Amino acid sequence: MHHTGYKPDTVVVIGAGNAMDSALQKGLQKVGFRVQLLSAEQFIEGGLPEGVRPIIVNAASCAGGVRMPEAKAVCHALLNQSCHAILHLSSYGVFGHVGSRKIDEDAEPDPLSERGRDWFACEQTLTTLDNVSILRLGWQVDRSEQALLGRIIRSLLDGRAVSLDDASLGNPVTVSDLVRVVVAITQQLASGAPTSGLYHYGSADTCTAMDFGREVVDRMRSLNGDDFTAELTVLEPAEKDRSYVLACGRLRDVFGIQQRSWRQGLTRQVELWLERLHKSAS
Repeated sequence: MHHTGYKPDTVVVIGAGNAMDSALQKGLQKVGFRVQLLSAEQFIEGGLPEGVRPIIVNAASCAGGVRMPEAKAVCHALLNQSCHAILHLSSYGVFGHVGSRKIDEDAEPDPLSERGRDWFACEQTLTTLDNVSILRLGWQVDRSEQALLGRIIRSLLDGRAVSLDDASLGNPVTVSDLVRVVVAITQQLASGAPTSGLYHYGSADTCTAMDFGREVVDRMRSLNGDDFTAELTVLEPAEKDRSYVLACGRLRDVFGIQQRSWRQGLTRQVELWLERLHKSAS
């Protein structure tokens, strides 16, 4: 392999068990890292491979609610591992009701949901280490079959109406954009950047779930023809504003990483979903 100059040049990805894993692995390999992908269970049982002191990208918390016990166990296991740096992927879910204001990195977490408390517990476990960077992500739209993109596409293809929130704002993150950001951070961690910090990342433009759904419908029409029909209905607004928009200034200031629109690459994401559903049906 061509020498990249990265020190270390090895990355261990602790996976989420969904589409994120292979995308992270391929993205990191593309820029020259040696990458080992471990499941949460593999890491809990065996730890790091012998003889390496890698950068660890911990995506275990992105697996979803039913896998949070394993994600918390991964964080505890990380306390006993020797590594150059840890990049832990977290979520806006650590915050409670914040309304329409943007959430910056100095805001105090106050999770109100069980899922949010799990995300925050993982963060708190790792903050005892001095080589951990925590990256809180906006609403992830396509990480798994249960995420919004897949749910919308399956429902529309089945001829079912989709009810979506048209009041609460977020700045969503696609898997492709997440990979771009994680790769850029990892490259800089391997090139002398600070190995501890707390950062936020979400798309440059905000939207509601309904805004996102309308864009998906437009993409499906462009792929399936103008006669494609879809019914999107508006959910009754919640009593409280459930907007969660992350301010991302620190990531830009420390790593020079700019925000992108969630619309970039959406057509390709829809294409991939349609291909996946076609294969599963054949």
